[in-house]
Amino acid sequence: MSQSLKLLTILAAILAALATATPALAQYSQPATTYSSHTYFSAFEYRPFHVQIEGGPTIAERMESHDLEDGENFGLGFTWQPTSHLPLALRVDGMYEHFHAKRALLDQEAATLGTAVDWGDAKLWGGDVDAELDTQLSPRVRLYLLGGGGWYDMRESFYQRGIVTGTVCGWFYCVSGVPLLASFRVGQITTGMRFEENAGAGLEFALGEGASFFVDARYVRFNVHGQRLEFVPIRIGLRF
Repeated sequence: MSQSLKLLTILAAILAALATATPALAQYSQPATTYSSHTYFSAFEYRPFHVQIEGGPTIAERMESHDLEDGENFGLGFTWQPTSHLPLALRVDGMYEHFHAKRALLDQEAATLGTAVDWGDAKLWGGDVDAELDTQLSPRVRLYLLGGGGWYDMRESFYQRGIVTGTVCGWFYCVSGVPLLASFRVGQITTGMRFEENAGAGLEFALGEGASFFVDARYVRFNVHGQRLEFVPIRIGLRF
């Protein structure tokens, strides 16, 4: 097991232990949310639907032949909680991931294409459907666990830099014949939509009036033609 996956597993275990040990701390005389047979005061206002916006760094855990640097992610989604009496919700997220290629991958593609490759990147986009289990740690803080799957497309692009003669325009005039450094795409690989599975944990903090701030991390596994891609998006976001 890799180092970052070990850290994620340890973090999830600690948070789960805290969630088991501390629900009694959240009991107050003014009930707002009912889970099972226990009633808790909660600063999290119940709404059937919430919208979330999120983003953060992504750890390129294991990419096998896809030798990529750590990247970043951006997403938008919604959460549906059918009833306030159960701590269960359905979370749907659209996600965009971006990574830069390492030198080893660039050299590999240069040998395959038979030309120089100066830089490259990989983009993933798609969506997830996850089950969410909430556990209240205090009136304003709760732990949630996520698990599910989705469909993603991955596109790797490779570029070569070169000098071209072009036209540069200022505010009042243009100058032709100016040498410019430009990038030309020399190769591209697309996987098409592939199934992805994930699991993770996060913490959510109530902000009032139905809004909240959250931080979570998910272990994501994405299979492409027998090759396993694993990465860990860390998402920081707001839920309304």
